[in-house]
Amino acid sequence: MILAERLAQDLTALGFVLLGAATFMEWYRHRGRAQAMLALSLVSLAVVAALGPLQTLIGQSSALGIVTIVAFEISGYFVLRFRDAFLPLSRRARWAATALLVVSCVVGAAAVTVLANADRTVIAVVGLELILAWSIFTGEPIVRFWLASRDLPSVQKARMRALSFGFAVLIAILVVDVLGGSALQSPLAIIITQLIALAIVPVIYVSLAPPGMLRRIWRMGEEAELRSAIQDLLIFSPTRQELAEKAAGWARRLLGAQGAFIVDSQGTLVAGAGINRGEVDEIMSVRKTQRDGGLEQTRPGRGAAIVVSLPLTEGTGFLGVTAGTCAPLFGSDEVNQLQGYASAVTAGLERAKVTERMAAIEKNKTQFLNLASHELRGPMTVVRGYVSMLEGGLLGDLNERGLKAVPVISAKVMEMNALIEQMIEAARLEDGALMLRPAEIDLRDVVSEAVEAARPLVDDRHEISLRIPERPVQVRVDAERVRTIVSNLISNAIKYSPSGGTIECELTARAGIARVAVKDSGVGIAKEDLPILFTRFGRVSTPNTNHLPGTGLGLYLGRQLARLHGGEITVESAPGRGSTFTLHLPLQAAQAPGSRHPKSAETASTSA
Repeated sequence: MILAERLAQDLTALGFVLLGAATFMEWYRHRGRAQAMLALSLVSLAVVAALGPLQTLIGQSSALGIVTIVAFEISGYFVLRFRDAFLPLSRRARWAATALLVVSCVVGAAAVTVLANADRTVIAVVGLELILAWSIFTGEPIVRFWLASRDLPSVQKARMRALSFGFAVLIAILVVDVLGGSALQSPLAIIITQLIALAIVPVIYVSLAPPGMLRRIWRMGEEAELRSAIQDLLIFSPTRQELAEKAAGWARRLLGAQGAFIVDSQGTLVAGAGINRGEVDEIMSVRKTQRDGGLEQTRPGRGAAIVVSLPLTEGTGFLGVTAGTCAPLFGSDEVNQLQGYASAVTAGLERAKVTERMAAIEKNKTQFLNLASHELRGPMTVVRGYVSMLEGGLLGDLNERGLKAVPVISAKVMEMNALIEQMIEAARLEDGALMLRPAEIDLRDVVSEAVEAARPLVDDRHEISLRIPERPVQVRVDAERVRTIVSNLISNAIKYSPSGGTIECELTARAGIARVAVKDSGVGIAKEDLPILFTRFGRVSTPNTNHLPGTGLGLYLGRQLARLHGGEITVESAPGRGSTFTLHLPLQAAQAPGSRHPKSAETASTSA
């Protein structure tokens, strides 16, 4: 049992010596203030652990006893100063801690010299003072670390809590050892406490430099949130600026970093979180000749940094993170993870750039519609006036060819006027200024008027047939806007039936929905081209339709107007078989019986 006790003590001492050596090496490599404080603490603790077996071998010595006590108190004091490196203490607290250190060292030195032969009560009081001082030095940081870790990313939270837990166990061992008295002096009790202390060594070490696998395990809880964040970056962030700010915040959280930043290809800071412009400039000055990014080691005033490239279309930008004072180190695992994340950020920034460009183009289109439509409206009003005067004979008698030309001119003027109205309506839609004037109407009247207005536009190769029910079809709509929709559907049917044929217009009412179907036997539309039809300025380009005039506004405007009425426009089509466009509108709740309409379901096909 004695041999086991000695082995446990030696292993514990060796563990703390190795921990102190590892901490010193980490400080030597990175030279940060926080690492220096922690290195002094753990090296001092290693000295205490090493001197214990040494005193057993060479016997008790006052000098070794003083060194042991001073090293022990210093180890606790520098834990407090480590806390001060990133959670600053007040000046008064620093002076108080320094005074307590000096007093404890003096008391400890007295205990092994002038008080060496004092009674056991005095020795117990001195020992209690030394333990209490060490507990104060380490206890406050333990609580502070634990509380501060609650709002930190998972990796940094785990590292701070591991450090807190390790020192908390050491305090518990010391307090139990003092208060337990002779009950804890048995070989078995000593072996247990030594093994517990030995088990704390790796806990404290992983708080300083955790292996990559352990960091990945700590991050597992945030992976679902990270996936959601990447989806948000790729799909929902409306602008590059907002996306960059979110991306920097998540990069900081993902790696447990203190700061994160994104710069564009010109070196301009686009977004930053927990870092100032001066720090970004200092980091990026090293990257001017290293375009691929990588790991930046610790420098005075900051921890380590990772910078990875963002291959944007306008040039190479960079995403970077800086380590905090509590978690000052990065490794290859963090570099690889940030590079993977940077790929998502790049895709998101490119998507946002395209979205912004498209928004700018759409804005320019709207401005053009506003300008062009209003500039054309005035001249067309004059032209319409003169055409009306020609038709009425107010400008004199026309010869036979003139009389034939006037209806054609009039029809084309009406077509041009309708186009201008479409442009104005589309601009109003974009500006949110389009107002409806709904009223209860019989939809049969509106459809009939639209068909009659279209008859002058057809030639001898086309026919327009109209089928409407005998009973009224009551709807609450803006009659003028609905007439525009139906007229446009008929106009398109004529236009895209260059070989002629019958344009069938049928009105039905069933299941609370009124339907106006316009069917042609023209060129038809391929299934993959159907989504283009209802976009603004969207036109299907094929050899059969390239020569046909049009702006691509009619169907876009028609569907938007239909939706404003609570309806829809649908299409069925196949290449070479023609198309059927159907306007759906909700019926009024009650349909009153009515008389037979002048153009009933038996209305014959009429040749233009």
